[in-house]
Amino acid sequence: MCRKTGVGNKKLREISKKDIPKLKYGVVHSQVGFSDGVSIVMEQVENVMRENLKVPKENIFYLVGKTSKKELRITEDEVLWDRHKVNRKMLGNFESGYGGHLSERIEASILKAKIRIENWVKENKIDILIVHNSSHPVNFISSVALSRYYRDAIARGRKTPKYILWWHDSHLEREHFSRPSNDVRKYLLEGVPGRFVEYIIFINNLQLRSVKKYFLEIDKKYKGFYKKILSNHNVAYNTTGTFINSFRDIDAMDNGTRVKRFIRDFDIKGFLGREGLRLKDTLFCLQHTRIVERKRIDFALKYCYELLEKSKKKALYFLVSGQADVTGAKYKRELIKLNKKLAKETGKRVFLIFAEDYYDKTKLSFDEYPRIFARLGGFSTYFSEVEGFGNNLLEVLASGLIPVVYKYPVFKKDIEKFNFSLLALDKFEVEDDVLSETLKFLASKKLRHKMVDNNLEILKEYFPHKIIASKLERAIIKKR
Repeated sequence: MCRKTGVGNKKLREISKKDIPKLKYGVVHSQVGFSDGVSIVMEQVENVMRENLKVPKENIFYLVGKTSKKELRITEDEVLWDRHKVNRKMLGNFESGYGGHLSERIEASILKAKIRIENWVKENKIDILIVHNSSHPVNFISSVALSRYYRDAIARGRKTPKYILWWHDSHLEREHFSRPSNDVRKYLLEGVPGRFVEYIIFINNLQLRSVKKYFLEIDKKYKGFYKKILSNHNVAYNTTGTFINSFRDIDAMDNGTRVKRFIRDFDIKGFLGREGLRLKDTLFCLQHTRIVERKRIDFALKYCYELLEKSKKKALYFLVSGQADVTGAKYKRELIKLNKKLAKETGKRVFLIFAEDYYDKTKLSFDEYPRIFARLGGFSTYFSEVEGFGNNLLEVLASGLIPVVYKYPVFKKDIEKFNFSLLALDKFEVEDDVLSETLKFLASKKLRHKMVDNNLEILKEYFPHKIIASKLERAIIKKR
């Protein structure tokens, strides 16, 4: 049974391990059920809660701005979505600040979101809140609204759910969020993530170090915050299941069916045929990310042109599997323009294809593309400048596809030490030896076999989902 504690609000409770399956859990984020990294982790966390912590599905509720899943336990309200028009205005005026009519609209939206949170918590009798990325102003309205919900509830002596923050990334890790105006800074300190967070799960070992100064700034206003977080945090790397058990599974019948569906739905043979090409004339490369500038898809394109130059193949089929957000649409146009420029300069044929342009023509899901490209004997590019950890990188490795990566800071700190079989660049420069190594494993099924099986063994030992269970359990039962 849960026991009352005399610390702070008398309605707060201590929680034991045996209480965990009985509690009601609320998950808050901008969206759920899409191909972004946070949505992927949310799905993983629910699976761990149900399978490892034995929490019934009916005890897990979602409050999001947008969902691709229509379930009674998922509450959707656009004011919580990161693409809500007022939230976009807050981000667009991050450096210039808010004033007049915009401030009124912001406050009205925050109040609406706060009331929605309050009613949802009450209706579903939420005991534990797992909030994803209230540490990032991309979720400005929902984060500040959540902080105000706690402020007002505690002031009235009401029971509140325990607030666990899953810290994927933050404005402190992004250069373009480094110059907030004075009024924006007040909102940040108030609620991004705000003083009411009780436990933080970071996804890499660099994050706590990078936020120390910011937390001390919050602590000046709200004494005791920094000390609380020092003893109430943990690090949980992104994890993954393995989509195949060994390299031999790449040739399994169901995977062959996926490839046939891909070739049909994307009209691969027809497309190549119109170019005077066949499958065997073509290299296949997968960029398994959303269309975001920091993913450096522009560099990946340049890499592919250099690779094709050294290859005996006649063309390269380059697929971006994720979709573009509002800012990504502009980047997508830039990539199309860049590809035309590179094709003209080199005389080489790299076909830049976006899976989102085929969403209405195929039922293939985002996580199937790495297995398809592994079966086609292809490779993957992952040249992100910055990542919280690297969910999509793990998915590629877990599918039997070999990536070529850039050593972004978290890769160097937390991933490189595991010695995955992959190729890595220290700089955004196309090096001849890496191109040669890429062509070497593409030409050798025996070498790919060895590399893939090594990666799968590492993932099974160090990155299984069950690791999340122990981290989350600790967060739930830690004394409030």
